[in-house]
Amino acid sequence: MFSALFFLVVLAWVVKWLVPSLGSSNAPQLDPQHTAELARLREEVDQLGAQLLRLQDEQSFMMRLLAEGGAARSPALPGAEAPESTTNPENS
Repeated sequence: MFSALFFLVVLAWVVKWLVPSLGSSNAPQLDPQHTAELARLREEVDQLGAQLLRLQDEQSFMMRLLAEGGAARSPALPGAEAPESTTNPENS
């Protein structure tokens, strides 16, 4: 869902910049300041894309954990023993 929304926003931004320049062969030149700003924006969009992928991975991991539930209780660290059920010794 997030990736589709992100894709549409980026696509709309690209179309906004490309469509007006398609009809004109005499496109205005950008100032160096604007070129630097565009480069910075591109870098930030790339960083947002990477963060979006990380969040999607985290979401799929959490959904898998929730789907599995407590069926497979394994130790948190390799070599550690699985936790025993905690019962109140006074009730025994």
